[in-house]
Amino acid sequence: MALDRKKAYRNLKKKGFADSENRSGDHLYLDFIHEGKFALYTKISHGSSKDIGKSLTAQMAIQCKLSIIDFKDLVNCPLSKESYIKILKENKVI
Repeated sequence: MALDRKKAYRNLKKKGFADSENRSGDHLYLDFIHEGKFALYTKISHGSSKDIGKSLTAQMAIQCKLSIIDFKDLVNCPLSKESYIKILKENKVI
């Protein structure tokens, strides 16, 4: 199942991701800052499609230190910001 690019961007922002200063014409970069410290980043392609395909979803999941299923839950909202932070702490990312 493909993810809607605009919805993914909007929901990641709600989960604590912020627009990065690292910008390019072909990608939107998002940084995850926890307790004032940079933790990780992901990027969303501007691409011609309005959807994020399977391959890019997998890459974004890796960047966000999640399984594909958990990443889809993060983007589609069943996974809360608090639960995401808990996963990152359990995996010693933050």
